[in-house]
Amino acid sequence: MEARSKSETEGQRRRLQNEVDKMFLELLRGERTPRCGKVAFRPNADVYYDKRQKAVVVKLELPGIDPGEIDLEVDENVLRVSGVRTYQHHPDAVYQQMEITYGRFERAVSLPPEVDSGKARANYAGGYLEIVLPVKTRSEKKRIPITASDEDAEERKP
Repeated sequence: MEARSKSETEGQRRRLQNEVDKMFLELLRGERTPRCGKVAFRPNADVYYDKRQKAVVVKLELPGIDPGEIDLEVDENVLRVSGVRTYQHHPDAVYQQMEITYGRFERAVSLPPEVDSGKARANYAGGYLEIVLPVKTRSEKKRIPITASDEDAEERKP
């Protein structure tokens, strides 16, 4: 095995670092999609039943996201929340630390069958998206009377 010189190894390390830096800058500028266009992050969520509202409430942590970039959809008993957190390019910024995740997000939440998704409402405030899904009210049991058609009544006559 050939021994490499210290300067050759250092040169390879620099080239690799430059390539990583270039990819990072492309990602920040929106020129490159993270993870080949897949979901970049999954927002945290609280899901609970609100007794006063008689509704299931789904509250998602989505700071820094334009509400117009959020899609809500209920299919069968699954609520899907998806969208994009867009990076705002700052040409004069030199980052010391960057921890906020940008890109596509998605979250799926299972809902109980009693939810009336047709009456759902959503509100975005203070970096939180709150979706309220009312629970269908149960109707009381009712007896259903059975009537006989005239034809059946005629057949029973002696």
